[in-house]
Amino acid sequence: MRRREVLTVLAGAGTAGCVTGYTGTDRGPPGTATGDTKYDTLPLAQQGVPPTICEERLRPEGIRAISDPAFGSPDEYPADVAGYRPLTDDATVIGLAGDGIARAYPLTVLNVHEIVNDTLPGGSSGDGGTPAVDGVPLIVTYCPICRSGMVATRRVDGEPTVFDASGLLWKPPRINTAAAEADDRVFSDRPEGVGNGGNLVMYDAATGSYWSQMLSQAICGPQRGTRLSLRPATITGFGDWQDAHPETEVLLPPPRSEQVLPPVGDGPG
Repeated sequence: MRRREVLTVLAGAGTAGCVTGYTGTDRGPPGTATGDTKYDTLPLAQQGVPPTICEERLRPEGIRAISDPAFGSPDEYPADVAGYRPLTDDATVIGLAGDGIARAYPLTVLNVHEIVNDTLPGGSSGDGGTPAVDGVPLIVTYCPICRSGMVATRRVDGEPTVFDASGLLWKPPRINTAAAEADDRVFSDRPEGVGNGGNLVMYDAATGSYWSQMLSQAICGPQRGTRLSLRPATITGFGDWQDAHPETEVLLPPPRSEQVLPPVGDGPG
């Protein structure tokens, strides 16, 4: 069963998430929920569920991220592409704005692809930093199981790279999830906040490291322990976003936007 099919089953059952080795219980290794110092030396990956995530191989038949996004006006958004809902005023979007540009990333697209590798022109990162001549490479991400969004610079060792979905899920320790949300490193489209379930595991093309989307941190591979540089974003209804940004561009679903090719390799480098 492919992961997308698994997600459909879970959605119908009202289950929080499913990963290899995940039993559906909130228990991780002893000490992870209580802060027991006996387990403080465990690598972060082993504190989550499944603790064997770094041993899991990539699943190339899984979800494909968007690697070359196409944008257009709201009128150009297709109303009849199979698998994607129409763009209505009440459709939820992740919005980015800065230096005269505004872009909306509909959740109906992110629900399918989960990661968009984008480059904002000039210094349009929204952080007030020095403009970048070649643009600011970003990833816009959303995990439909945890209802968690995260936007970050997609640089590894200082160089732009492409991120894709590994086809795996990993549940972070509850205390880490709470800290990420409290620090505004992750956001949600629901009032009660992000769900602490099986979360999107990303990997980068440069090193093959596994990254927790919710924690914006590498948990396996050469980049283990590294955190991505986060970027400000808004999650709101498209109508409200368009009112605030009348000239907004909108991410167009495939085939206008191109997807990442299936991965080469088995797992963390």
